[in-house]
Amino acid sequence: MRFDKYFEPTTVEECCSILKEYGSDAKILAGGTDVVPRLKNKIWRPKAVVGISKLPDIDTIAVQKDHLVLGAGARLRKISLEKSLEKDYKVIMEAAGNVSSMQIRNIATIGGNACNASPSADAIQGLITMDAIAVITGPEGTREVAIADFFTGPGTTVLNTGEFLLQFKVPAPKPGTGAIYKKFAIRGDTDISIVGVGCRLTLQIDGTIEDARISLAAVAPKPIRAIEAEMLLIGKKLTTELIEQVGEAAANSCSPITDQRATAEYRKEMIRVWTRHAVEEAELRAKSS
Repeated sequence: MRFDKYFEPTTVEECCSILKEYGSDAKILAGGTDVVPRLKNKIWRPKAVVGISKLPDIDTIAVQKDHLVLGAGARLRKISLEKSLEKDYKVIMEAAGNVSSMQIRNIATIGGNACNASPSADAIQGLITMDAIAVITGPEGTREVAIADFFTGPGTTVLNTGEFLLQFKVPAPKPGTGAIYKKFAIRGDTDISIVGVGCRLTLQIDGTIEDARISLAAVAPKPIRAIEAEMLLIGKKLTTELIEQVGEAAANSCSPITDQRATAEYRKEMIRVWTRHAVEEAELRAKSS
């Protein structure tokens, strides 16, 4: 594992200055569960490694009046156990808790899970389901990007050279909202997802669906939303027939590959099944809220 310089900036301005100086020859280090193996295996050969753990509030988890703030350096295990999230942001807890082993979750970060940009990443599915906003900073200042637009392909994001992910802002859900993330893997959380499905429903008093989100993992080159499936739900009450239609629409919206974990055909079928389960369980949570 070789690089010329290691930095631990203590301010955002200092971090931006270092990243501007080294450009594409710098790599950000947070938990290190993805970065360190790539350095050890010489997949990456940066001139500078920039640890961000000493930046102010980089690991914050703060429920505010109308939104949740998650620092990019917040550890996944801490998120998964944070009691203040149970009422309005439980799906974010669940998704973070679905990532790999407890040992990995103890050091892996929510920002790292996003910036790694794996199509099968679990933690970011809770963020997509809840319409999170990624706050990005760099030499040109700070900008905000919807989390669903943050990913551009396998391992790639909208981050430009010199920029880094600072935090996420998650809007507080409306009353009558329920959300869930369901991961399917043969050996549970320690396995990479074969498929993952997130669902959020907001119900009106009479049970009509006012708003819906369906997010899918491991079935496209990047994490995606099943927008056609969402549109089928809005303005309707949930029925067995509608649930079947939504599952079919979600399966048709994805483009999975065949790999060592599953065939493309199997993944499509699992999306049909798990979307149905996710929609039903999200409705139950919405009613109980």
